[in-house]
Amino acid sequence: MVELTTFSLVIVFSLVFFLFWIFYKLGEWRKEAEWQHQVPSLRSDIADKQRSGIKGNVAEMFAPYLPGFPFKASECKFIGNPIDYVVFEGLDERQIKCIHFIDVKTDKSELKPHQKQIKELVSSLQSPHITFETFHLETTAQQKNTT
Repeated sequence: MVELTTFSLVIVFSLVFFLFWIFYKLGEWRKEAEWQHQVPSLRSDIADKQRSGIKGNVAEMFAPYLPGFPFKASECKFIGNPIDYVVFEGLDERQIKCIHFIDVKTDKSELKPHQKQIKELVSSLQSPHITFETFHLETTAQQKNTT
């Protein structure tokens, strides 16, 4: 009788363990299926972000040559990070009047914290000869939406 009770407990414990294991595996399979379902949209999101980053980098490089840029391209010196350009206004005439720190932003992008710090430092000089400016560039996709 004692052997039967022990045997019964082993069987019950084994069944309970087996049921827990099955439910655990079913949960894993479900998570895997959800993950596999999300992979195409995740890939699309990653590709969109990469394209956006590349578009921003290209826009930064060519900004001085685009209509509406307030300075001569020949007086702009590209830095890239933490700000995009230092403009020596008057460099072409060999008579520098002002120095401008320029950051180019596309679409809805904003200044990063370290760029804001630079802007605050330059603004604290309160000099008309040294300025920080942000040049906002609209991409063709945004221009189509606004017209």
